Amino acid sequence: METQAIAIVDRNRASKFEALIERAYREQNAFQGFEGTLESAIMVHFSKMSMQNNLWKRDTFRQLLLTMYAKKCYAVLRNPSYIEVLANISAFGNKTVRSIDAWTKDNLVAEGQMKSLIRHCFATFEVPAFMENVFSGDSKIHMLWYIQLGRGDSVQQLGAFPVTFTGKMAHEFRQTPDNYNVRQAIRRAQAIGFGATEERVEAIAWSALSIGFEHEAFYSTVVQFVANVKEDIAFDVLQNVLEYIEAMRNESTSFTMKGRTWTALVRQSAEWHVAMAKKREAEGRSQWTPAPIANYVVADDDCTIKIIQLLTSEALYEEGAEMAHCVAEYEDACEEGRAAIFSVRKFTQDQDWFETLATVEVFLKDMEIVQAQARFNEMICETAHAVIGEWAQREKLAMAYEYWPAEEAARMQQANQVVQAAPAFQGVAAGGRQEQLYMPYRPYNAYESSGFNFDTTTIVKVIVIAIKLFILTAKCSQG
Repeated sequence: METQAIAIVDRNRASKFEALIERAYREQNAFQGFEGTLESAIMVHFSKMSMQNNLWKRDTFRQLLLTMYAKKCYAVLRNPSYIEVLANISAFGNKTVRSIDAWTKDNLVAEGQMKSLIRHCFATFEVPAFMENVFSGDSKIHMLWYIQLGRGDSVQQLGAFPVTFTGKMAHEFRQTPDNYNVRQAIRRAQAIGFGATEERVEAIAWSALSIGFEHEAFYSTVVQFVANVKEDIAFDVLQNVLEYIEAMRNESTSFTMKGRTWTALVRQSAEWHVAMAKKREAEGRSQWTPAPIANYVVADDDCTIKIIQLLTSEALYEEGAEMAHCVAEYEDACEEGRAAIFSVRKFTQDQDWFETLATVEVFLKDMEIVQAQARFNEMICETAHAVIGEWAQREKLAMAYEYWPAEEAARMQQANQVVQAAPAFQGVAAGGRQEQLYMPYRPYNAYESSGFNFDTTTIVKVIVIAIKLFILTAKCSQG
């Protein structure tokens, strides 16, 4: 009696489930949102399958659902993720190699049941176990690769495969452990083929190199480079270097791995990450009130030169990056109203970019231009000096920055070279040993922390001025 009652209940439940499936199967396509129920999970996938084209998708999905219920795979049907796997199998319902009804439940665990069903539907030949996971994802091409391998195709015959594999790489792809995804399996096989150590193979497979395969002709050379690095590579350092390489490649397609060393890449990567951190910080910081000094524009037939005030942290950072000096450190002075920074820019006709001729600092308390520096803190050109002079006159700014005409600067550089080439004065200590009798004099520099240091060149300039004054005085005395 009790057995009969249970059987009746089971038949009633089966009738209800079958009715649910039939209703979902026959219902007109309409967008369905998942509401957390078995019915809504099923309806969502049926709504994505056409009722006019490729009807075999709907037929296969219906058959899979009814089969899983008939085989009492209730844990599968209660899990929306597994229902999605059944829907993915249905997308290739016209490529099954066995009847779905003939599948035998051979596992008590839902995940095992799903993998068994996938093998039953598509695998006549052995397929790597990690590939069974592709039906849980969203890449139809990966699912097609499983089907191709299952019917006996080689790895090198897979359609739209992103990497050119050697025979060894293809073999290693089939040996991939179960915990790897397809992209990681490809990089793992590649690294082994390039001769990487076991530890390096794992690092490459789990690195950013496995995110995708765009520009693969270039990134294959990156995989080969990393695989053959002799030094130990920490995983976090590898990730940082790969991020740097990607940024450089995005900036210029001429960037290659040819002639590079790991040590140099690590250093360049670290410098780039510091620069990016500064840039992100600058982007997130504030702008300040403009100083009461107008911008300036002068134009002729060929070009236009503009003097523009920089009013944000980001603008200071970009100026410093372009000119290779430390103007970004003047942010606090600008925010507090102690200084104003201007950029002297040359715009040439028919060009959509500009050349920065100089970066100018105005000390606002005295309204003085205290610095005007070209790239690498070099002396500004005569053109920039002339335009700054016109602007200063109009805005009533005192010109207190250092400037020497080109000819004078050349003579100073020559004198500087003579001073640097001269041997230092040395005394002779007891016992004939020579030792230096004094520490080189280094004058106090109020602007040292700002990056504008008094060096040997500056000292030579002072000496030249003194000599000129002496000669002029002597002439005046004779007169």
